[in-house]
Amino acid sequence: MVATEVRDEGRESALQQPVYDAWEALAQASNAQELCRAWLPALCSLVAGTQAGLLLLQDQDGSFVPASLWPEGADLGYLRAAAEEALDTRLGVMRKGDTGSTQFGYPLVSDSQLIGVVVLDLSSSGSVEIHHAVRSVHWGVGWLINLVAQRTLHDQAQKLERSGVLFDLALAVLTEKDFHKAVHSVANQLALRLQCHQVMLGLEKGKSVHVEVVSHSAWFDDKTNLIKLAAGAMNEAFDQRSRLMEPQPDQGSQSYTNALRQYAAESGSKSLCALPFESGGLVVGVWLLERDVPFTGDDLKVLDALMVILGPILELKMREREGLGSHAVRSFSEGFRKVTDSSRPGLKLMVGVVAGLVLMCSLIEIDHRVAAQAVVEGATQRVAVAPFQGYIQKAPARAGDEVRSGQVLAVLEDRDLQLEKVRWEADLEVALRKTQEAMAKADRVEFRLMSAQVDQARAQLDLVLEKLSRVNILAPMDGIVVRGDLSQQLGSPVEQGKVLFEVAPLKAWRVILKVDERDIGYIREGQLGQLVLASLPGQSFDFAVKKITPVATAEDGLNFFRVEAQLDGQAPKLLPNMEGIAKVVTDQRSVLWIWTHRLPEWLRLLYWKLMP
Repeated sequence: MVATEVRDEGRESALQQPVYDAWEALAQASNAQELCRAWLPALCSLVAGTQAGLLLLQDQDGSFVPASLWPEGADLGYLRAAAEEALDTRLGVMRKGDTGSTQFGYPLVSDSQLIGVVVLDLSSSGSVEIHHAVRSVHWGVGWLINLVAQRTLHDQAQKLERSGVLFDLALAVLTEKDFHKAVHSVANQLALRLQCHQVMLGLEKGKSVHVEVVSHSAWFDDKTNLIKLAAGAMNEAFDQRSRLMEPQPDQGSQSYTNALRQYAAESGSKSLCALPFESGGLVVGVWLLERDVPFTGDDLKVLDALMVILGPILELKMREREGLGSHAVRSFSEGFRKVTDSSRPGLKLMVGVVAGLVLMCSLIEIDHRVAAQAVVEGATQRVAVAPFQGYIQKAPARAGDEVRSGQVLAVLEDRDLQLEKVRWEADLEVALRKTQEAMAKADRVEFRLMSAQVDQARAQLDLVLEKLSRVNILAPMDGIVVRGDLSQQLGSPVEQGKVLFEVAPLKAWRVILKVDERDIGYIREGQLGQLVLASLPGQSFDFAVKKITPVATAEDGLNFFRVEAQLDGQAPKLLPNMEGIAKVVTDQRSVLWIWTHRLPEWLRLLYWKLMP
């Protein structure tokens, strides 16, 4: 023990301990605490006139705490001001004491980092004594700076070693494609690195842990009593979501380790560690390590870091081997947990808003309207056809022209008809002359033959005259030409009965709807609707369903039914063949049903199709 004597609250000089005792204690120090406690008395013994000394070192939390006092047990609070000033300025500080002493504060700096301060209370204030004290302290702090450097090197070596272990184990998992091989490799390397005679891995299945891997064993029987006890110890750590050890390092621990102690007694292991690992906030498995020597603090740091790194990696490996059904169940469970747990208030608010909107949409009913492509046609359409085979001479009318009833739309060539007319007139005149000659000769047979020729010639002449009267193609009614443009076909032949023009009225319209076969079941005669045309998007026209044609037509890979509708009132702005979208009001349905009814209908049809 260092003999000390304190006068008047430690401010007067103490009885000096022999110098060789302080240096002997400094040389024999086995740890940092002993080194600091021996260093300060040795320093004070070197500096003549030292009444007291204080050593402050930086703690792990960044604060500065006393590492050594001299004399031990003395009240050195009066040196606090000098210590704080030296720490703030990072410079040597000289302060006058109340009794005429000098307080000398010297900061300890290593690699530009402030690690502490040493403060000496000197009885003398002479320049020679102060200079000697500064030199001695400057020389003596090398011991402490060396201590800090050794600590730093030791910490870095430990971190490097832990990083190597973590890197090797993570690499062992990632290089193996098969999950079972990956975890078996990790278990073997853990046993080798931490000198464990056995390492087990248990995975969560159905809210309980089952043993999946045993190190250095390609196969094991999970029904044996020892494996069951190991699973019980793992479940104990799984339920508490904390690391369990046997024997427990902290006697005041509140953890329950009954199953772990039972397994230790059965297996004969002297030291056990059950370590759960998490991924995404959930415990997915538990490691159980067994060895004969207790786990050190460094071992536990390695294990804790390893679980943080390996947890997500093993979780990804586990997901790779799960089936589609398991993946769906897990995804649903994770989503449900996110909604029901106490975290993510923004997500819960969004889900609540969506649920409220869905409920509102299921209760609010609006008009269910069936939409379909629509085209405007005349209420009655008349056609102008070619009355006989011929050639086009004139075509003054074309599609889009408004025409009056009897207006000439086109003119056919009549040259051949005029020639044929002359021919039959000549034949008729010859036949009449011969008939008169036969009458004069009283030749009844010749008279009858000539009378037949007269009738034939007259009939042919009447036919030619009829054709000549129909050379002009006339408009059958007042309206607009919706189809037909012969202005580019002058001189071209036309067949008898060919449609040359279509004329529709201007004030009587009907709407033709092409209703999808999936919606035709909702359409009934008499239902009302509205039409919006592409050329008049700002105006809608009311109509009523008049007729449903029970014949489907295929178009663009879909089946449509032709539905005729009658426009209400006059629509002077409309023109034939205008296209748009028509919507027929069928009944009242909820908004949710209107938006989603396609899906259940398709599922019912699919079920009916696949049902044996």
